[in-house]
Amino acid sequence: MKIITKTNKNNGLPNPDFNKYLKHSVEPSKLSTGETDDLYKILKEQLEIHQGFGLAANQLGIDKRVCLIHIEDVELFLVNPVITYQSTDGIVFYESCLSLPKTMIKPVKTIRSTKIKVKTDNLGELTFEVNKEADRDSKEEKVSIETMQTIIVQHEIDHLNGITILERRHNQPTTKTQKFSRNDKIIMKSPTGDIVEVKYKKSNDFYLKGYEVI
Repeated sequence: MKIITKTNKNNGLPNPDFNKYLKHSVEPSKLSTGETDDLYKILKEQLEIHQGFGLAANQLGIDKRVCLIHIEDVELFLVNPVITYQSTDGIVFYESCLSLPKTMIKPVKTIRSTKIKVKTDNLGELTFEVNKEADRDSKEEKVSIETMQTIIVQHEIDHLNGITILERRHNQPTTKTQKFSRNDKIIMKSPTGDIVEVKYKKSNDFYLKGYEVI
């Protein structure tokens, strides 16, 4: 079993399985105990082989809504996960993806919610939140497990929703110094080029979708 990548490694041509499995949402389904155990074993084995932090079943061509996150000694196997809450506060992060090999060399700058709640069939409702204090105080310039989990859980559930980090790309220049009041209208552009006019107080919702001010 191999991880599906955007292009075939042998010839560099587009891989049709990428669109087939990774560009559509995987619907929840009832899983028996045996099916759940088998899926866990498969994901764990592949995650150990590729030494990643997380893996979604559809990255292996399996249309089941499950994913595995493993950071240091903390492991989370999520069955039919659905994000029920996302904060409007965002955090900029650099992410790589096993299905996008080029990003393993050059990570993509993304923006993620700082707090989410996730409903699962096997673990109930879980809350993940960025630990800003631990990240700020770390003497080793090491991101906390809490922050990593918050980012990676969103990353893997995105896969199950047919979204990759390329759609979460954050291109907002940091050199902009213009200040806006809450009701000022600003023009924003999506990663695909769509233009919208929104009030500044609503702009963070669009930042989280990868929009940038123009």
